[in-house]
Amino acid sequence: MTPRLAPLLAVTIGAMFITNPALAYTQEGGAYRFPTGSNTLHRAKYGDDRVDVTNEAALRAAVADPYISEIWLRADITLTNSEPLPPLRNLRHLTIYGRCNYGWNEDIARDGTVRDPSAAKCVIDADHKSGIFEVYGPARLDLWDLTLKHGQVDKYGGAVAVTYGRVEFHDCELTHNNATRGGAVSNWHGEVNLYGTNLTDNTAARVGAHVYHWGGIMKTTRSTIQGKKFLCNRAPATEAFWDDDAGAGHPFP
Repeated sequence: MTPRLAPLLAVTIGAMFITNPALAYTQEGGAYRFPTGSNTLHRAKYGDDRVDVTNEAALRAAVADPYISEIWLRADITLTNSEPLPPLRNLRHLTIYGRCNYGWNEDIARDGTVRDPSAAKCVIDADHKSGIFEVYGPARLDLWDLTLKHGQVDKYGGAVAVTYGRVEFHDCELTHNNATRGGAVSNWHGEVNLYGTNLTDNTAARVGAHVYHWGGIMKTTRSTIQGKKFLCNRAPATEAFWDDDAGAGHPFP
């Protein structure tokens, strides 16, 4: 390549990355930026940044779409292709609400009766074929009124694996998930907050049948493990595993 062509090629490549809407997030010099390009096509299709979902294909598409910030799940969904949902990365902040028992009015159930909040949870079932969510920092995922079950991975986090990211569970159920570490949830130097969330019958081949936490932050409020109050500093040693990077791993006291 001649010296005269090198600057022209660099400018051309740079223009491709700036103007191509498909390249939703860019990273320059270690700093993340918000989506580049226009979301006109997205808004023409969906109307706004919230979308209702009733099947696996639509859920995968919505999770992958960087312009979607809110998903309303209107039906139970089973993941069938042995792959977790698309990972969340960069500056993405996605909230998923379980709305299986909601009508269009928040206080009314689909059959027209008064809605029972305990019946509103939608199920995402991995069918023992994959994990469900992967969140890489600085991305954030908020989950409301969902049941995550039958996640299965030969690594970390059977249902949810967090790596430097942030996840919040609100009134969720995590059950019958399995992993090498962290049967339901693993947190690697990220932040995990559980509010009114119950973990039951999860298993791990090595440590952390329900939770595996290595660095970062984890907080629990009104949450349980196998029906017993889940406090980060009092969880049973066989149920959750904690490591603060100060030395060798050790279970919760």
